[in-house]
Amino acid sequence: MGYRSGDIVSLRRRLWRVDLVDGDVLCATCIDSDSAEQHRFFTPFERIERGRIHPPNPEIIGDVATNRLLVQAFRYSMVHGTAPLMSLRKSAVIPTEYQLAPVIMALNQGERVRMLIADDVGLGKTIEAGLIVSELKSRNLASRVLIICPQNLREQWKDALRFFFQIDAKIFSSVHLRGLERGIPPGANPWDCYPCIITSIDYIKSERVRPFAISAGWDLVIIDEAHLAAKPHQSSEKESTGMLRHTLAKEVAKKTKHLLLLTATPHNGYTDTFASLLTMLDCGIVTGPPHEPVINRALAKDHVCQRRRKDVVDWFRSHAAEDNPFPTRDQKEVAVDLAFPEEHTIINELSNYGTGLLDLAERDDRIEVRTMARWVVLHLHRRGLSSPRALQISLENRLKRIEEKIREEDERQEQAISEGHAKAVALDEEGDSDLSDEEASERLDQVVYGSLTALEAEAERLRDLMKMARDVTPAKDSKLRELTRRNGYLDLAMRGQYGPRKVLIFTRYKDTLDYLAREIPKKLKSIDPAHVFAVYGDLNEKNRHEVMEAFIRAEYGVLVATDCISEGVNLQHMANQVIHYELPWNPNRLEQRNGRLDRYGQPEPEVHIRTLVMRDTLDAKILRVLYEKAQQIREDYGFSPPFFGDDADVISLIGEMGLDVGLPPAQRTLFDSYQERPGSGQRVDPFSEETIEKIKRESFYGQTGVDLEDVRARMALSEQVIGTEKDFERFVRNGLVRFGCEITENHDRNQTLRILLSNDLVVPGLPDVIEKATFEKRIALQEAGIEQLNTGHPVVRRLIELVKRDVFSPETKMYGRVCVVATPNVAHVTALYHFLVRYSIGGARPSLVEEIVPVACDLVTGSFPGEEEAAGLDRVEMVPLPPGREASVKKHLVRALAEDTWSSIFAERIEARRQELVAEREALREQLAAVYPDPGWLSGAAEISVASHDLISLRLLEPVPTAEVRR
Repeated sequence: MGYRSGDIVSLRRRLWRVDLVDGDVLCATCIDSDSAEQHRFFTPFERIERGRIHPPNPEIIGDVATNRLLVQAFRYSMVHGTAPLMSLRKSAVIPTEYQLAPVIMALNQGERVRMLIADDVGLGKTIEAGLIVSELKSRNLASRVLIICPQNLREQWKDALRFFFQIDAKIFSSVHLRGLERGIPPGANPWDCYPCIITSIDYIKSERVRPFAISAGWDLVIIDEAHLAAKPHQSSEKESTGMLRHTLAKEVAKKTKHLLLLTATPHNGYTDTFASLLTMLDCGIVTGPPHEPVINRALAKDHVCQRRRKDVVDWFRSHAAEDNPFPTRDQKEVAVDLAFPEEHTIINELSNYGTGLLDLAERDDRIEVRTMARWVVLHLHRRGLSSPRALQISLENRLKRIEEKIREEDERQEQAISEGHAKAVALDEEGDSDLSDEEASERLDQVVYGSLTALEAEAERLRDLMKMARDVTPAKDSKLRELTRRNGYLDLAMRGQYGPRKVLIFTRYKDTLDYLAREIPKKLKSIDPAHVFAVYGDLNEKNRHEVMEAFIRAEYGVLVATDCISEGVNLQHMANQVIHYELPWNPNRLEQRNGRLDRYGQPEPEVHIRTLVMRDTLDAKILRVLYEKAQQIREDYGFSPPFFGDDADVISLIGEMGLDVGLPPAQRTLFDSYQERPGSGQRVDPFSEETIEKIKRESFYGQTGVDLEDVRARMALSEQVIGTEKDFERFVRNGLVRFGCEITENHDRNQTLRILLSNDLVVPGLPDVIEKATFEKRIALQEAGIEQLNTGHPVVRRLIELVKRDVFSPETKMYGRVCVVATPNVAHVTALYHFLVRYSIGGARPSLVEEIVPVACDLVTGSFPGEEEAAGLDRVEMVPLPPGREASVKKHLVRALAEDTWSSIFAERIEARRQELVAEREALREQLAAVYPDPGWLSGAAEISVASHDLISLRLLEPVPTAEVRR
């Protein structure tokens, strides 16, 4: 017996919907239980028969509320059920057309998807990747998914997959794994035991973890912030390059079928580094030796989705019905004069101390000592520019370590941090290990070297410096004074001049963070200490969530944060104002921070940004020049300059450009100590016209040609059919009450609900109480800890399946397949049917779509109202049946349920609907063909046939005068 997608079969005493037939393997979803689970069956070993849902029973008459609940449950279980993109049928996200373009590109690649998604900061790469994941899973092209990202983005990925796509992902780390291993068989590879895993790139790259992770076998791998895994620049064939992250990325890319690389900054100015990302795609895009690659643009354009914010804004102007969703930017630098002699003294003396450390290192014949000395000096200099407290802590750390070595008479040079990570700490780059910023900074403080005599001399010098640093009290801290002055930016922001009274302050260092959190409420009396919040790298995930949630709940507040939330974390719903307490030495780091607020979905029309810059320091004399160049490039070209890292760092660039002229002698020594690495060649100037033109030439900006207006129109129509947001809220509330749940108001500012779930609605693995629930997406996204009840929420999904189960359970007390009501909106007794129709879609991998089709029949005249009128009868005024009509009801029900009453009009309606679907898909093919000739994934998409159908409900409408309804 042959089966196809959409057939209903009886198997193992249950009813199943056939989803896919692959040879002797049948994939089917159970439809007569409260859990819509898909299973695979080997047909030669199974007894399979044709199945059907029995028609409604005219002997059992339910109430209209239950009947409506039942029909809505079917509709909500197939939101956008006929959309050509399967990801839209299962996700809670309603993307704009530009966010659907990567999904279309992925589908055009057939059964092996390899893509670099390099959209600008704030355009929604996580959502785009999630849609691709959902699409591949829905098409049975992927089941096991691995997401590799920076450590601080793990929770965000987990939340996004759960919230938008109903994908339960597990985070793997040394801490998380201990708990997860309790649920797997002894000796099993834990990476084999979970279908979707999120892990940090620095955890998985280690030798003890990597073999187990990669051997698990993955259908789809996503590498977020993929530029961190690019190959370091190589200027000659013989020059060796080493990078554990790159090695890991190459290895995992070879092992997986589908690969998504995500980054907003794919190009660092070196063609070979950029090409290394394209090489990982393994699509023949790159040829030639690694140090002189050749990029085949014709091949690459089908695998790279790269759009500037400017491109998307232009797209909204020409394609979208909605307004430009991006805020404007008010960005200014605030110059701070050093007003106190104590500040000048400590900065000058710190520079002289640094010169001494560099001179001492120069007398050592080990290059690693000279290199590390450079990073130590830069680090201390930057700590001094950050805050007096940060400098004091560093000096104390250093003195403590030196005193230990003197006591132990230990002259060995040692370093508890790699050279690469030391450089990263000093220059605001990504480190090469999973050390937190706080731990890495402390370790760099403690890198000491020299003879016992030199160490004793340095200890004396440090004690003097510590006294000078303590002399810069908060009252003599010019930068703190500027931040907290009356009528200054922060003061005005707290009075609501720039929008909601919420400000995010970024600082590089945890010690400065503590200093600001303590001093801000002392200096600005209008800010209560309880309204100053702090987030930093060593804060565990639970506490970080609690702090962020408290900040959002507060009526006003200041959130002081380190760069642990500067990359990839969405903060646009928290605030629209940011202050950079010190200037990052990597221009891209500043833009990453700004992009947390200045992004798609920011509810305020304008984002306000202020950066504090101290005059007569490196920040003002040198780095400001670089930022002005970077800003000009963004304005002229629409994209940021190349990311800094590896060979292109700020210090080397300043030295090569000769921008250190005019610096005080002690500060100029920082650049005099710079030495070229053997064989490294000339470093690229990331701001030169040649570099920018190269990036422009090698990039793929501007791909906004996909017009998916028809897809959006179909989605909008689906939303219209299933009802309003209020209809959905009514459905969930009524359903929860029907199944014994208790709903109470929390009486908070967001009007959230507390829901005590009944045993029927408890989802395994989740709490039996939802402490804070809302139906509004805006509130759920804006405030951590609030769950949005949408069609993808696990409890709502279970509610839907429980309501649908009543179709198969005539014994239930809540049987709702038949009801009889009175209404003034019909002239004669009218039957309103709701049919569940399944259409089989052709192509290389046949699939199916479902929808609810309403049909109405005037049982007196035998006429059939049109589609719109039938749909309108769903929402007419209804009252219980008046007394005295019971006797006539049964004969009307029997006649209405007779197949010859409705079969002809039903066949006509679903054939017309089938033709509509064919026309929609053919139109979509024509639209896509203008951009992607012969979109293969749509092959067979217009080959649509009706696979099966079932009558789900019958609602008998009896006429009644308007007066009776009112009475």
